[in-house]
Amino acid sequence: MPVNGFYCAVGDDTDMIEKKWCPDLSNRYSDKSWTRIDATIDEIRTVDLVTDYYSNSLFASGSVIFIRNADHKHAQVFEFINEIIENPNPDSAVVLISKSWNKTTKLGKILKKYFIVREFNKPEIKPFDLLDSLNTKGTIKVLQHCNRLFEADYNPLAIFSLVFGHFMLLRQVKEREGQTAESVAREIKQHQFRVKKAMIANRYWDKSEIDNALQELGRLDRLLRTWQYDEKMLIQMSLIKLCL
Repeated sequence: MPVNGFYCAVGDDTDMIEKKWCPDLSNRYSDKSWTRIDATIDEIRTVDLVTDYYSNSLFASGSVIFIRNADHKHAQVFEFINEIIENPNPDSAVVLISKSWNKTTKLGKILKKYFIVREFNKPEIKPFDLLDSLNTKGTIKVLQHCNRLFEADYNPLAIFSLVFGHFMLLRQVKEREGQTAESVAREIKQHQFRVKKAMIANRYWDKSEIDNALQELGRLDRLLRTWQYDEKMLIQMSLIKLCL
């Protein structure tokens, strides 16, 4: 069973983890003395950390031992945890951030048994899922996929470029209705797979709707260039309009 005050976060993006997860712990242990270590550049001295973990001062009841990139000094971190795990200090905490978690190692086993472990893996970026939902004018799914891209730090301007390019493709394909996917792909120099998907999408979009969509995206482009508005909000509003 996890011990109260023992935390570990695992994920590739340690900066993101520290930015999004650590503020909650900072607030929870705001009255504690914090010892911060980056295992890639700092020495991990077990005796010193054990002393800090059990110490109380005039200014703080207990302390937080915060080790970033803990997997970089696997053996030293295990040695420190092994020293305190049987007699945890209820006034103190240990916070580890690690890029990997091998559950078969000594450290991995002790983390599994005694730590509250949270795994932060970046969501797989699938921008074309946004286009697929946009093709069928599914407003809710469009916004869900858009927000997932934002959460994965996908640049708003990249989303705009993706959507604009998609509607340009829809118009090119719409203008060549009646031709085979192979001939259209050869003529507009696009992959045949993309042309086939555009042909399916065009079942939901007539020529006037595509023209209106491109006008809306042109308006969005002008607003984005002013730098006066929130880019994410502008893109979300335009996506909603496209689905109406």
